[in-house]
Amino acid sequence: MADVDPSAVIGNNVKMQESTVIEGDAHIGDNCDLDKRVVIEKHATIGSGVKMGIHCVVERHVTVGNDCVFGKENVIERNATIGNGVKMGDDCVLEKETKVPDGSDIPTGTVLSAGRTYPDGTTLKAKYFKK
Repeated sequence: MADVDPSAVIGNNVKMQESTVIEGDAHIGDNCDLDKRVVIEKHATIGSGVKMGIHCVVERHVTVGNDCVFGKENVIERNATIGNGVKMGDDCVLEKETKVPDGSDIPTGTVLSAGRTYPDGTTLKAKYFKK
């Protein structure tokens, strides 16, 4: 069962799987699909039509635009801003205060360094480097 703080604002037709956590004052738009063990921290804003895979964590004061699709095990750190229509592979980290423009396609294993705008400041986690 999902754990939703009473101060969170949840839109219409939002699907939440077991162990999803929505903290206080978070805003979730309409028609979102949040998989198992997704955590949306305080004061985060998630647009409409967003899909998040298992084990995604969205930290405080993050803004996610509409119609975004996130793979599994992604971490979006504080004060990040993600535009509309962004697609993110699995196992990505967007460090604090990063920005992702509308329509970006972020490959699996990407790390976006703090304070940078995608695609500048990106690296791949070592396990995703091709030899």
